[in-house]
Amino acid sequence: MMRLRLLQVACISSLAICFGGAHAEVQKTLYMCGTNKLCPFMKLIFTPPDGWVIDEKATNSKKMQIMVPKGTNFSNAQPLIYIEVSWHKDKQEPLAEFVRVSNEHWQTSSRDTKISERPAVECTNGKPAFLSFFYENPSNSQQAYEVVSFGLDSDNDNNEFVVTVGMTANSKKAIERADKDYVAFLAAH
Repeated sequence: MMRLRLLQVACISSLAICFGGAHAEVQKTLYMCGTNKLCPFMKLIFTPPDGWVIDEKATNSKKMQIMVPKGTNFSNAQPLIYIEVSWHKDKQEPLAEFVRVSNEHWQTSSRDTKISERPAVECTNGKPAFLSFFYENPSNSQQAYEVVSFGLDSDNDNNEFVVTVGMTANSKKAIERADKDYVAFLAAH
């Protein structure tokens, strides 16, 4: 009975958030993530670039939005784009500091990673630019090459979020082939 009640609360909260914040860039929902436990799942409201689709199955199972080229899926897409939205708990922390800590953590967990800074991507809607980086991860075959960009967004409740948009593939050519779509997607955000 308790589980059913929590599920009802989750559904009602999700609907209230969805319909109450129609103009928000970030949509907050709740899902059952364990016995009698609710967890947040924040999604970015966006339209995929031409030639790309959202892989709903992968998005729901990974709890991050995943875009793939039309005709592919999470299992076989080269490259794929993922979007992860997380709370920016300390609004006073500059985005550059958040990124520095994130990159430091990545290099600690994958010692042979090489990270190169790319030009920042200016957003056409006046939001702060995305800070962008290229990662070479030789010992990680599934994420051998990645472009990861970090930006800020908010919702109608004035909560601030870090939006991480990554494009990953096992070949550099796949990354280069889709880079124009990736940058255009960031700029349109």
